[in-house]
Amino acid sequence: MSRAGAPPARPGTTGDREGRRHMSTDGTAGDATAPDGTATPGGTAAPDGTATPQDGGRTLLRFERRLRHPPERVWRALTDPAELSAWLADADLEPAAGGKFELRWLNTADPAEQAVARGTVTVFDPPRLLELDSDLHGRLRFELAPAPGGTHLVFTSDVRVPGEYLVQTLAGWHLHLDYLEEALDGARVDWANWTTGRWQVHHDRYAARLGALDAVRGLYRAILDGWNARDGRAFAAPFRDDGVSIGFDGSLHAGRAEIAARMEEIFAHHPTARYVAAVRDVRLVGPGAAVLHAVAGMVPPGAPDGAVDVNADANSVQTVTASQLMGQWRVALFQTTPAAYHGRPDDAAALTAELRALARREPPNP
Repeated sequence: MSRAGAPPARPGTTGDREGRRHMSTDGTAGDATAPDGTATPGGTAAPDGTATPQDGGRTLLRFERRLRHPPERVWRALTDPAELSAWLADADLEPAAGGKFELRWLNTADPAEQAVARGTVTVFDPPRLLELDSDLHGRLRFELAPAPGGTHLVFTSDVRVPGEYLVQTLAGWHLHLDYLEEALDGARVDWANWTTGRWQVHHDRYAARLGALDAVRGLYRAILDGWNARDGRAFAAPFRDDGVSIGFDGSLHAGRAEIAARMEEIFAHHPTARYVAAVRDVRLVGPGAAVLHAVAGMVPPGAPDGAVDVNADANSVQTVTASQLMGQWRVALFQTTPAAYHGRPDDAAALTAELRALARREPPNP
């Protein structure tokens, strides 16, 4: 469990071609986890963390926990080296803004394999806010607020993490926060005999959920690709048999066969613009159910060679509601809503500028 509790949990991420990826899990409560990481009936599991790309290739990892201890007690667990070693790492920490810190992970007996994070304490405001700027995990921020029966903790890591390490990094921090809850009750991790069992449970869950989000993102991309190829069948292929498509003008088409036929009719009788889009958010909203939100623009057909523009009057917000049937994700509803932004001209102009920049990076209409 080197670095952030995963072997090896490393900093940074990448976005996808539709724009920023909000790779959140559903965060709904389930069963609590037993010491081996399996579900415990009757409890409430800690909500999963989220990962949201930021400017400059960074990613914001975010977790929330309700802890059964007051902020003053949680603060000691975050700042006292003797307590930090119970749930996170062997630590040296100067308790003041501008102080230095070093975290040495304890899950390996080989010093050559030990992960070490060093940096500066940027905020030290007991018992409310601790912020650490580290060389390994970016900016770590622990925000504490009183809550009924204890403390509301928000933990974030603003970091660069390569996409292939995102799942294990999320799983690692999730497990460390589990350990924190247990340490507040007096437990300590037996680092000398630590195994990856509990971490693997979290890892597999995050991998499954993020894989589902990628699948939904792929459905949306397939719809746009079908439109841009002027292929009604390809446009309709991601839909359920009873899926629904609602167009920019409010036209509703129900059923995959009808959607395909109506799109073929449009392509046969009208020149169509090319879609460019940026995904704003995609998340699970329940078992086998997900929602994706995106913004989209249209590049008019017949533009002179080298000229790429977006029709600002056709900017839209697009929503995909998807469901999982027999292990396969399909689109239940695809809806396009005009992005008029009445009374917000600056927002409308910013969206047009974003979509125009995106259009210049994508290939022209075939």
